[in-house]
Amino acid sequence: MDAHSTDTPHRRPVRSFVLREGRLTAAQERAFRELWPLHGIDWTPGEQIDLSTVFGSARPLVLEIGFGNGESLAEMAAADPDRNWLGIEVHRPGVGHLLLEIERRELTNLKVMRHDAVEVLAQGIAPGSLDAVQLFFPDPWPKRRHHKRRILSSQLIALLAKTIRPGGIFHAATDWEPYAEQMLEVLDGASDHFESTVGVGRYAPRPATRPLTKFEQRGERLGHPVHDLLYRRR
Repeated sequence: MDAHSTDTPHRRPVRSFVLREGRLTAAQERAFRELWPLHGIDWTPGEQIDLSTVFGSARPLVLEIGFGNGESLAEMAAADPDRNWLGIEVHRPGVGHLLLEIERRELTNLKVMRHDAVEVLAQGIAPGSLDAVQLFFPDPWPKRRHHKRRILSSQLIALLAKTIRPGGIFHAATDWEPYAEQMLEVLDGASDHFESTVGVGRYAPRPATRPLTKFEQRGERLGHPVHDLLYRRR
């Protein structure tokens, strides 16, 4: 008999993402060599991040979960220098692209992490330390058997309620109609912690502060309207 056969099996957590790593461009490889030490945050799970030290200031902090290629996040950080911005993404090409955008725009208020955002929220962010959290166009996992992988869940709501300050904002957006409906149901059902900025059961107009992405423009041309959901921490 295997000496370890009586051990309790380790259950792998359900992830909201699958790593499908594309090849890095030469510029992205340079970004990881030269720019990550300046703008990236290396994190050891279980340790709380000292955000004031990382950013060099205690300005209000906005966290974006899954920033894609990071262009819209860089644009928002450039337009709002009075707040600090933290982007979390697992895909290396997107992280490399954002590092290059930070360099191009000469941003000093934007940092990057490459990790599972749920783990970072659970273990690395102090309670009530976030001014806002953004979740734009997460993977909709359209097949029913994959719905458990959708990131917006009761688990995430609990983490958002812990880390967003009272009065802070959670802003989600999706172009997948069934996912938008589920998001609305989950968020309206979390009324002990969050309240809609526009009323129960309603989507919010796109704030001018959220840039209109090329992805979004293409989706609208194909008849895929985008739904924004804005909720305030009670």
